[in-house]
Amino acid sequence: MPQLKNNIIGVATALKARRAANNNTMKREFMFPLIVGIILGALVMIFWQFNSRLNNEMAATAQLQQATAQNSTGLNQIVTYLQGGAQGTATTSATK
Repeated sequence: MPQLKNNIIGVATALKARRAANNNTMKREFMFPLIVGIILGALVMIFWQFNSRLNNEMAATAQLQQATAQNSTGLNQIVTYLQGGAQGTATTSATK
């Protein structure tokens, strides 16, 4: 009976050793795609964040351009009014 027990233990040990080699191989084969996937995922996230920030900056620039155009128009109207008023005063004082 002890010999049967030794044979079972020997077979179990052999299977365990064979399984451990396969597990190590599978672990090594799994690591490379995992690392490549993490790197590619990080690059996608970096470019996505860059694109988001760029879109925000473009929107802010468009708002500033619109505000500048409105302020320039208002300022030009004020300057034109003041120049017309100054010319009107100069012509009335010259005629008197």
